[in-house]
Amino acid sequence: MTAPDAAAFAALQQQVHALKAQVERFDSIEAIRSLRARYHELVNEDAGPRLYELFAPDAAIVYGGRPEVRGRENIRAFFASFPVQSARQFIHNHVVDVEGNHGTGFSYLDGRPVRDGKSYYVVGRFDDEYIRIDGQWMFQRVVLSVHYMIEAAERWDDLIPLKKN
Repeated sequence: MTAPDAAAFAALQQQVHALKAQVERFDSIEAIRSLRARYHELVNEDAGPRLYELFAPDAAIVYGGRPEVRGRENIRAFFASFPVQSARQFIHNHVVDVEGNHGTGFSYLDGRPVRDGKSYYVVGRFDDEYIRIDGQWMFQRVVLSVHYMIEAAERWDDLIPLKKN
């Protein structure tokens, strides 16, 4: 191989390496976005008690100013008693950044919970930390900051079938 051929080959190898890293980063971002979407799918399909499955073993959550809950089993207990079973949630503007096996992100929440026989509008923001364990992206930390929650003029919960647990 001549010197110009060797230089061209080395440049091609660098391009392939850079493209591979970029594809891996995009794959991670998409997997994290799917993780966040799965969270809201579980809520919207009345499977809120299964949310703990999306969290790393030593994960933490902080919801709307409540005390931090740490560890998957404690998160399981939290979601078993947290009123997500009568809620519908929609997220917007999910921004994700990754580096290696760690990532961060945020998204805005537009929620429709029902509590004590009343429907509400809730707007807030999820700030997340993610970790990849054995090739699977999971939540490492989730903080929900509620911007506001107001009572809706009309109830919506009797308009759609809610699964009975």
